[in-house]
Amino acid sequence: MRRLLPVLCLAVLVAGCSSFGVRNQDAATVNGVAIPTDRLSEMTKAQLSQQQTAQTGQQTQDIEGATRQALEGLIQFQLVLDGAKKAGVAIKESDVDARMDQLKQQVAAQGQNYEELLKTRQLSEQVLRDQQRVQLAVDMVAVKLVPYSPDAELREALDKRRDDFLEVHVRHVLVKDKATADAVREELATGGDWAAVAKQRSIDTQSKDKAGDLGFNAKGSTVQPFESAEYKLAAQGECKGKSSGACKSPISEPVKTQFGYHVLQVVGVRLPKLDNDLRAKLEPAVKDRRQLAVQRWFLEQVKAAEVTVNPRFGRWDAENGKVIERETAPGAATTTTAGLGGGPTTTQP
Repeated sequence: MRRLLPVLCLAVLVAGCSSFGVRNQDAATVNGVAIPTDRLSEMTKAQLSQQQTAQTGQQTQDIEGATRQALEGLIQFQLVLDGAKKAGVAIKESDVDARMDQLKQQVAAQGQNYEELLKTRQLSEQVLRDQQRVQLAVDMVAVKLVPYSPDAELREALDKRRDDFLEVHVRHVLVKDKATADAVREELATGGDWAAVAKQRSIDTQSKDKAGDLGFNAKGSTVQPFESAEYKLAAQGECKGKSSGACKSPISEPVKTQFGYHVLQVVGVRLPKLDNDLRAKLEPAVKDRRQLAVQRWFLEQVKAAEVTVNPRFGRWDAENGKVIERETAPGAATTTTAGLGGGPTTTQP
């Protein structure tokens, strides 16, 4: 691959460009879109946090390597968004909102605090939101490349697999010990008000002020003892045999999990709406074909891209769509344009 001359900086007096074709305050540019260094810093912190979690006990961290990985991810993010736009795929912020809400519900259903989890993993909500936006773009492009079967056929499949996909609406009161749980159950079973009991007794800060309401849970979204109990209840009382609507199951005996003792009740059931996540589960045979199609599509984006990397952070390898270690001290920025890229990327966007 031949090296291009650095991009001419026309706004050097205004924008503060380096002599390397990328502004000093930017880590890279992708098809003319700047990736600021402060955004790279955020991603690098998250990358280092993941390394630390995966390598407990090791005393050294590859900061430069983590920085290159983070920058590579940000470049690939922009390539995906650019490619999706060219393909006519529009990403609605309301759809990103829905993904974020779903993520928060999953975190809450597992008994964790969303804000504390972000802090522990050194993730800002904006970084997480950007990741969800890119994943949404990938999913939508994948569906365009390899469409699903008609919805009528998929709804028939959903009806046949009701037990696999039924979602249950649950409320609970979480306490520390079984004796308290027994007392809570007795109070609720004899007509006690869920809102009052949850507010007074529950140690679940996410649900205690909402009458213990956890919303709808799908299989696999809660810890196993809790899941077993909620689906057992969904087959009892008013909820037995239902696929939609409000209902009330019996109140459970205390259920022990790593979070404490739960007293719970199912108050509704439903089958999920037919979105792309559900379509993928109903039609798993398209997964491999879609993955290959997305990889080929992403390689096309890499080949057509113009990427300039600030040499402080590495070099752009257009053959593989990766940021690699710089050869020497900072020199000319690495720039690639359409037609100069090469082999497939090893990273699934």
